[in-house]
Amino acid sequence: MAAKKNSAARRAGEAARRAAAAQRIGPRPVRPVLPQHLYDLKPPGVYYREWDTPKGADEEVMKKVNDDFGPDSDAALGMRFVLEYRRTYGLRVPVMAARQLDQFVVRTGLATDLAQTLGVPPEEAREHLHTLHARGVLLIADDGSLWMTVPPGADTNDHWVFVEKKADAPRELTVDSD
Repeated sequence: MAAKKNSAARRAGEAARRAAAAQRIGPRPVRPVLPQHLYDLKPPGVYYREWDTPKGADEEVMKKVNDDFGPDSDAALGMRFVLEYRRTYGLRVPVMAARQLDQFVVRTGLATDLAQTLGVPPEEAREHLHTLHARGVLLIADDGSLWMTVPPGADTNDHWVFVEKKADAPRELTVDSD
């Protein structure tokens, strides 16, 4: 049976190889830190002009809305959506854009196709789409269409790049630009 190698000597040899490789290759390039939330990326367009920022914990906010308008009111329904979006988008929620993305989920096969591709339920595919949107990988253009994008700072670009149109918006769901 072969004798065990000295583990301290092995670790020292590995460290010397890593140091030599680092010297040959040079330092790793510094990658810019991307903002954590869509709001910080400052997306362009009419769908990103207004951002809702509910103050307080979810339960406090819902209690106030329910007390003021009733639990079955449109205001309560809207606030439930905003609070759900807040878990994905952070403190500032682009409600118009998020609702438009939900319309794509409801009216197109986008979420169904994604669900089949990923092997997940459609509701989970909806969450994936909102996560991609919250990271700036998907954006709603001014005409209401859905685009795959590259946010500023993601590569060498310092501006938004609209790469590929994923879906056209139904005419009745678009917002008039000023």
